Amino acid sequence: MTQTAPATERRRDPQLFAAVLEVLREVGYDRMTMDAVATRARVSKATIYRHWPGKPELVADAMRHRQIGLAIAQTTGSLRTDLIEMVRGAARMCTEDGLLLQALAFAMQTVPELAELVRQQVFPLARRQSELVLGWAAERGEPATVPDRELFADLVPAVLMTRLLTKGEELDDAYLVQVVDDILLPVLHKASQNE
Repeated sequence: MTQTAPATERRRDPQLFAAVLEVLREVGYDRMTMDAVATRARVSKATIYRHWPGKPELVADAMRHRQIGLAIAQTTGSLRTDLIEMVRGAARMCTEDGLLLQALAFAMQTVPELAELVRQQVFPLARRQSELVLGWAAERGEPATVPDRELFADLVPAVLMTRLLTKGEELDDAYLVQVVDDILLPVLHKASQNE
């Protein structure tokens, strides 16, 4: 497998990343070409290849950049409101990119290099967001302990994608608050009582 620079060392180009996501939404991963991305972003293909050795690396980095843009960077001052903001960010990702995420998940089944990059660089960001929120709460002395933090982080995308894609229902704010109040907070409170 080709050695590639870590995502943190590669070029950051929001216009290019936006073009990648636009082309992916329009034609899917298999039919996306570097030529199409270069044309959409108004850059040369050589410029892209100087920073990304191939399509899997470029797509993974674009998705990573997208998730970073939806993350909350500072606490609101309480666990509940931090969780609500975290869930709102996840809902924006699901709503705006749900079909893209489905197509990407499908492509990951047949492109092992893409699957590895997405699992290493994109999926952990949601877990880091959850870790950050729980860390802020712990610093304030709020109940923020769960037996399995990875499982806790998986709850939000699972619940949101099920409602949006399986049921075809909107991720309105009332529902997002319900996810926090009826699922996430009870899990945290129960875990803290069992300590």
